[in-house]
Amino acid sequence: MYKSYSFDEIKDKLDIFKKLDDEFPIFEDGLYFTIEKKDDVIGYACLEKKEENYYLKRIFIKKDSRFKSHGKKLLTFIINKKIKKGSLIIEKDTPIDGFLVKLGFKKMENGSLSIEDVEHKEQRKKEGQKTVISSIFWNIILAATKISFGYIGKSRALLADGFNSLSDVATSSGILLGIHFSNIPEDEDHPFGHEKIESVIGVIMGIFMILTSFELGKGGLELLFSGEKREIPEMITVYFALFSSVVKYFMYKQKIRVGIETENSALIADAKDSRNDIFASLSVVLGIIFSIYVNPIFDIIISILVSVLIFKEGVSVILDITDTILDKQDVEFVHEIKRYIYDNTDIKNVHDVMMRKSGDKVFLELHIRVPKDMTVYVAHKISDDLESSIKQDFPSVKNVIIHLDCIID
Repeated sequence: MYKSYSFDEIKDKLDIFKKLDDEFPIFEDGLYFTIEKKDDVIGYACLEKKEENYYLKRIFIKKDSRFKSHGKKLLTFIINKKIKKGSLIIEKDTPIDGFLVKLGFKKMENGSLSIEDVEHKEQRKKEGQKTVISSIFWNIILAATKISFGYIGKSRALLADGFNSLSDVATSSGILLGIHFSNIPEDEDHPFGHEKIESVIGVIMGIFMILTSFELGKGGLELLFSGEKREIPEMITVYFALFSSVVKYFMYKQKIRVGIETENSALIADAKDSRNDIFASLSVVLGIIFSIYVNPIFDIIISILVSVLIFKEGVSVILDITDTILDKQDVEFVHEIKRYIYDNTDIKNVHDVMMRKSGDKVFLELHIRVPKDMTVYVAHKISDDLESSIKQDFPSVKNVIIHLDCIID
């Protein structure tokens, strides 16, 4: 169990901590965190806050409990649960540098180790949420106006476009849930994190688009072959279709920018849907104009074409995200990793490089060959240094597993 204490709370337990560790630090403004099993203190960490940043003064795990990931669990708890703003910094000349780098700390110019502003980890989530909430707001407005005036103005094409916007409200709501759940920190049950939820939401969104297109297309075809008298749309419906295309353009630009910056596959998929909605609304404009001045049948035809466009994009979204779920290899990225290793190290043989994506994070596995007479210590040091370097220079890489093979004469 993890516990946190202020200095005032720790004072009554100083004897316990001094017995646990002779070098137990005492800071009146310090923050203390422990990992305990019942009443037994397994280890502790002491942080000192200076302005917005936190400095790790000492982390200690009792001898018979080391090498059981207690230190990693304690620091992960501190980073994910307790520090809401500011960086966590470990001053230089720390004997556990390798352990800290594996945990995600970066080397600073002065030799210190730091996890960037912990609040920055929330930036991706906040940017995505803000964009999706804005999308939901505007899609509700568009759906209400297009459905209302499509009905009043006797335009089936505008009515279909309105239901398309209504489906966008549902899919955007799903993406909002995906952003929330995918940013939950990794835990013991989910050591690789929760980022794949974004891909699951993206697939659901694609399926929803296909179902929407089927219903719209079915209704349009039934009306086309029914032989019923076709009503001529009102001119006012043109203006609402034009308004929709303008709004969708700005929504597309915002979504694609944030989606690419945060590597959110579900948001990128939603941006593509908004891009197609632009053309759908412009097609509605043409359909209404032709219906007014040529023949009312064009309004129905355009509503069917809009449904086909929605279907096509739904299939495209599912296929794109399925590649991510099935761990399709990014050949260019794999080659870039190989080039990086060959250009920056003395390693002569890199092979079996594999990757998989989870949200915006990349997990790498690769094999390298080392001389067969090299000691385990040296080989392990090469592997550790390479892992740290890749994670430093490729921020999207969350974890690297390196398998050591020997060079056979």
